[in-house]
Amino acid sequence: MALQNLIKLSLEEHLSYFPSSTVGIDIGQSLSKLVYVKDNELHLSINPTEKNHLKIKEFIESNKNLFSNFNFTGGKSYGLSQQYSGDFNTQLINEFEANVKGVEIFYRIEQNRDFPPSLVVTMGTGTSIVLKKETYEHLGGSAMGGGLFMGLIKALFNINDFQDALGLAKKGNRYNVDLKVSDIYAPEDDRVDLLFREFTAASLGKIDLNFNMNTLKKEDFINSTICMIGENIGTIANSMAVNNNISSIVFCGGFLRENKVVTKILSLICRVNKNKAIFLKNSEFCAAIGALCL
Repeated sequence: MALQNLIKLSLEEHLSYFPSSTVGIDIGQSLSKLVYVKDNELHLSINPTEKNHLKIKEFIESNKNLFSNFNFTGGKSYGLSQQYSGDFNTQLINEFEANVKGVEIFYRIEQNRDFPPSLVVTMGTGTSIVLKKETYEHLGGSAMGGGLFMGLIKALFNINDFQDALGLAKKGNRYNVDLKVSDIYAPEDDRVDLLFREFTAASLGKIDLNFNMNTLKKEDFINSTICMIGENIGTIANSMAVNNNISSIVFCGGFLRENKVVTKILSLICRVNKNKAIFLKNSEFCAAIGALCL
């Protein structure tokens, strides 16, 4: 069975980073990623975890003569790694270590320089935050991420597809439902400057006792939900950056995939805090890339 959602990258000048005899597999709560080198191309595949186990097993069994090592990472990878540990060379890798390694490699390829001391903020089903200097340290995270987002839109609008939700979000206006500081303070009140007036005072704050629910557009609600998650993760990340004397923040993970709404919010929060927001191409594959290369 062929892998779906397959991306092929021609990286001939960088193929030395990627061992040709190994497959990197990242099985998370929501998404599974599989990466390998074939025909001088880096192959990247991503699919929902609940539907992808069979495809990964069939890939392993049909390519056992082509690859000698299968490296696993991610919270849902334990069972599959153990299943094949007696048949192949398998390795079960800490997902924070794998993700940081993948971020470093993608950064070197894109920027053509070494990875600077940074926070690595991975927004998947939930969110993890790792400090990377000489070594890496998991600082913590948040329960906010793609899991919260998909749970809310499923419960309220019966939407199951992430890309469909993003399409709706792009059409929405969060300020039809969100309360800005400028909605509270009078225009002539000089206690609040122009920049602060643009900040969000309360996500969904306009949905109060006087709000007509018949006027609620799901596009606005979905846009607001993405921004709420982005603002909270961005605020947490920038506070951790200040506490650790870091000015570069790398945002990666499946929740960022084609999600221009959240990347715009994260960039704005970093700019306000005088930090640099870094977004890498194909960042949802960082942990799988790290597993491939460790």
